[in-house]
This record gives sequence, structure tokens and C-alpha cells, in this order.
Amino acid sequence: MQATMSDSSNFVSQVEEEVIEKRNEKPEWVEAFLQRTFFDGCTLHPIRRNEKNRYCINCDSSACQYCLSSTTHRHHKILKIYRHVYKDVVSLAAMEKYIDCADIQPYKCNKRLVIALNPLPHCGPILNTETSCDICKRRLAEPDLYRYCSISCKVIAFERKSSDLAPPFLSIMSPKKALKVEQIKHKRKGKPQRAPFF
Repeated sequence: MQATMSDSSNFVSQVEEEVIEKRNEKPEWVEAFLQRTFFDGCTLHPIRRNEKNRYCINCDSSACQYCLSSTTHRHHKILKIYRHVYKDVVSLAAMEKYIDCADIQPYKCNKRLVIALNPLPHCGPILNTETSCDICKRRLAEPDLYRYCSISCKVIAFERKSSDLAPPFLSIMSPKKALKVEQIKHKRKGKPQRAPFF
């Protein structure tokens, strides 16, 4: 009986170690994504006002809406990029599927919560460092809830951290489970159920 309890505790500690390792991995595509330029004209589809405002994670490339309609990107992970205060931002809901967005200040853009790829322009002098981003010192709207103003600031903080157990983390716990839950939720028809008989 004691052997089974020690085996189960060993298994639990191994699972915890694997979770810590996964949370301390930086997704390979993040660095390239943050350095990419968006909203240039698409050379493959030179249509008026056709901009490269999408990012394909699988191909590591920016693309326009017509590029994505081709079969090469059919089942790829795609992020749509928006403009907010002349800077590139991405939907918080879309980004949370791929990285841990905790502690990043979201902004409202066309009734949608977005997070900045790189720091937004500074607004006024910094009077109190406790109310600013830990990395670039940009003023935060809600410093008691958030520590970073953009994804790139959180990535820099992740690279500077001294301990694997300490935050910030970039990888999410289990992205496959999160995607499966979302697919089940959007199911059109389920198993028919009868009303209870009284």
C-alpha cells in the first residue's frame, strides 16, 4: 500500500515538473512575430487597400486576406492584426490561445480588447514608477492589475527572469485542451435528449 502511495506522489511530482518546464518555454514563433511589419501592400494581390494584416504562425509570414483564402494556409493558426494609436495590436482573445497574456495591459479598440505587440507611444512624463510598465516604464492605466504594456515587454521580462518557478510565463498550460473545449462549444447539433416524464 505504501509503495502505491509513493508511486502516485512520484507521478504527481513528475507531472508538476513537466508543467513548470512547459510554462518556461518560449514559443519559437513569438520573436519573429514581434519583429514582423504589417499593413504593407501585398505584392501577390495588388488590389487597392489590400494590406498584409494577418500573421500565419505555421508559415511565420504576414499575409493579406486573399493569401489566406488559398489552400496553403487552410488549417494554419492565423492571427489578425489591428491598428491602435498607429501601432500594431492583436485581439486578446485570439492571442490567449497561443501564449499566456496575464499581466499585459489590454486596450479597447472598436469594442474589442486588444494587446499591443510593441510598446505604444509614451503619454506624458513618468511621475511614479510603481504605476508604469516594468520594462519600458510606459504609464499603465491599471497598474494594480497589469505589469506590462505589450507582448514584447513581457517577452523581455521572461528572458530576464532568474528562476524557472518565478513569473512571468509565456506558454499556456495546455493549448490543445483549450481548443477542444472551444470546438465542442460551437457544435451545432448534439445528442437529442428527451424531456423528463412526470
